[in-house]
Amino acid sequence: MKLRGKGGCFSEGRGTGYKVQGEGYRVKGERVKNKIALYLLPFTLYLLPLLPFTLHPLPVLSQDVPISLTYKSTLLGFGTNSVYDSYLSPLKYTGDNVGLYYEQMKNTGLMNGNLSAQHLLNANYSWSKNSSGTASYYTGIMEYNYGLHYRLRPVNKLQVFAGAQAGGLLGFVYNTRNGNNPATGKAHLNLSLSAIADYKMQIRSQPIHFKYQLGLPLIGAMYSPQFGESYYEIGLGATDNLVHLASFHNYFSARNMLSAELPFNAFTLRLAYYFSFYETRINDLDTRLITNTFYIGFSQNFFVVSGKQKKNNYRYVFE
Repeated sequence: MKLRGKGGCFSEGRGTGYKVQGEGYRVKGERVKNKIALYLLPFTLYLLPLLPFTLHPLPVLSQDVPISLTYKSTLLGFGTNSVYDSYLSPLKYTGDNVGLYYEQMKNTGLMNGNLSAQHLLNANYSWSKNSSGTASYYTGIMEYNYGLHYRLRPVNKLQVFAGAQAGGLLGFVYNTRNGNNPATGKAHLNLSLSAIADYKMQIRSQPIHFKYQLGLPLIGAMYSPQFGESYYEIGLGATDNLVHLASFHNYFSARNMLSAELPFNAFTLRLAYYFSFYETRINDLDTRLITNTFYIGFSQNFFVVSGKQKKNNYRYVFE
């Protein structure tokens, strides 16, 4: 027996066994809600790691972060040289040389801004004669190195950079007198130790930087022909045993640069002295190249503008 209630629905009479008409709709609604909750559960789990960031907003980069400047220097030089190459002649040749020296260095921002990356390019061309003046050498060397240095501050106004370099060397020595073997080539790949010391001095309120850099090749590979082997034979396919391990037992080189930077109103003048020593002993062949070069040029610190950046908050490589 069905009875109509006040809400307009049929209700179950006692002892009749009839169910309330709205109960089926409530069961279906609960099942739909359970399915929706089941589908949303994975998305909820994905969003849980982001909860701390919603409670603590992401930090905003400060406008006061200093802009890292790039140090660049270009130098032209003139000096003297000494060349000894037993593949071409048993005599030592001496003469003059000209050089181009380019340096670029910048803070990487790593290790609290103490790690710097450096590019070095050194090109040298020389002409020399033997003691009797009967023959001449023409020598060309180009060397590139990329290095990473960590900055230390042992005392006030002194910065020391210690690190390593990876680079290579290409060159030639040409003898105007030889007929069969008039020239020989030079090729190296090196991993070097490198150190820089920069001292800042104030003279009449003007900062003057004195800098010294030393590079010592540690290990690598180098090219050298066999004793008595001509380049004609190499061209015909005699290419065995041309590439050798290079280290202190058969190769020694030292690159020394001492410079001073003098600031003026419109530019910074850089004066430098460069001493290079290069020696190999391989396949019963000895080579020794020594250069003393005085350089003059300019240096500057710059940055590439990107967006709105302050112009009064910079970070120099050599502070």
